[in-house]
Amino acid sequence: MSSTQDLQSALDTLYAKYATLRTDSSTKDFDDFAALFASDCEVYLRSMREHKTPARSHAEIVEHLQDILKDQFLSKYRVVSQGFDEASRRVYTELANDYNIHGKVLPSFAETCIATFDSDGRIKTFKLYSCRSDLVFLIQKATGQGPYSQEYLDHETVDCC
Repeated sequence: MSSTQDLQSALDTLYAKYATLRTDSSTKDFDDFAALFASDCEVYLRSMREHKTPARSHAEIVEHLQDILKDQFLSKYRVVSQGFDEASRRVYTELANDYNIHGKVLPSFAETCIATFDSDGRIKTFKLYSCRSDLVFLIQKATGQGPYSQEYLDHETVDCC
């Protein structure tokens, strides 16, 4: 697998599966998602700025994903721009995804995804880059858990809500 179309299709498949996952999804659904990754992968499902330890196995991918889904899920996958390096099987993608955070939809959340693929078409590395401040703000508003002071929470808003 090395054509631009194959790489794009594999990433689209990943995000299509990701958008269906919820906390109550079946074990099979989570395992099917994890199977898109190579067994010797390095996966950052949260921004690398916040998440210092990657998932390095299918079991860790499922564990990280189940933790993320407690607070947010992908409701719309949107590619803004994309670049490919076919020789290294690498995709660079600018995203404007919608996320549902405890019932509030954060639209057009800016992320950059860099993914590499092995020769079998499985994702070898998956790295997300973003500023998660708006996500963290909404999670804290819903759960009471987070880094912001109550004064900040009372006076700040996020564009979605």
